[in-house]
Amino acid sequence: MTSIDASTAIRVAVLGEWVPSQLADVLALQRAEEPETSAALVRCAAAAPASKSLDDGFDFALSSTDLEWPGWVCEPLWHDMLAVAVAKRSHLLIHREVPCHELQKQPLICAQSTCGEPWQALVHRLIGDAPHEQVVSTFDMAMTLVAAGYGIAIAPATRLAGYQCRGIAVRPLAGAPPIVMAYLLHTCAALTEPQERFARRVRSVS
Repeated sequence: MTSIDASTAIRVAVLGEWVPSQLADVLALQRAEEPETSAALVRCAAAAPASKSLDDGFDFALSSTDLEWPGWVCEPLWHDMLAVAVAKRSHLLIHREVPCHELQKQPLICAQSTCGEPWQALVHRLIGDAPHEQVVSTFDMAMTLVAAGYGIAIAPATRLAGYQCRGIAVRPLAGAPPIVMAYLLHTCAALTEPQERFARRVRSVS
């Protein structure tokens, strides 16, 4: 990244442990179309804060949850569908889309780090209480157990895509509605022209 006056930089916070893959496309687009205005990732918090502090020092934030910050707008940004992660030798791979009733027979592995994300509640509404649910600390750990054949995991398809080279196979979850994967947060106050252009670029990426 070239050296640019910090006052012209767009400061973007990524809240939570997951970085949306679309963010790389946004940053590349910003660099190609407006190189004089840099975009910098200024924070990657372990968990999304409940409120915005004036000391946080960012112009935009990306969050996997719908946050309510006074004076800020939280708009749905990127959407996805729920999918099922199974071991590559799983009998569930006979299904092009895995029916919910089939999942009720499988041990479900969940990650504590994603328990606050809205799609987790939808998973439980769709399949009910799993007979043998195991909760581990991180999503990486859950995927490791799935690859080893200890159970299945249900998550947004884009979240699972990067694990397919690590012994995981992915199938869509039948009957699952679209979900919001990421929200864009920005102040209610008027944005600068570079910030407005950046926001348009973010919204243009799908």
